[in-house]
Amino acid sequence: MQHLKIFTVEPLGSTVIVTPHGEGSAFRYQDLHLEANTIRGQLTKPGVRFLVIDLKEMEYFGSEFIGALVSMLREMRSRGGKACFCAATPQMLQVLQNMSLFKLWPHYPTREDALNGLTAAAPAKA
Repeated sequence: MQHLKIFTVEPLGSTVIVTPHGEGSAFRYQDLHLEANTIRGQLTKPGVRFLVIDLKEMEYFGSEFIGALVSMLREMRSRGGKACFCAATPQMLQVLQNMSLFKLWPHYPTREDALNGLTAAAPAKA
């Protein structure tokens, strides 16, 4: 597990789980993007097929923070992988629904549901 200032990154087999910490508007723009770039680099490692963004610790985040998360999700999708959100608070669910992000990446109520949903929906790797 790698704990950055803003995110914790947990590799779990072919899955990377990213958990943002704290209030998303409390971080410097530069720090946010440096960490997002670090995580996107981890998504390029051989064998990584899934990304879970675990929102259990977030109450609020601004547009820059959402942009950083979307950049990670897009990186995974561009590499043929699958990605999703999980464990968002009711307030964050509403924000993400208003932005239509669930049309691109699903949301699951728990991390376990997310892991099961991603792996069940993915074809076996030869």
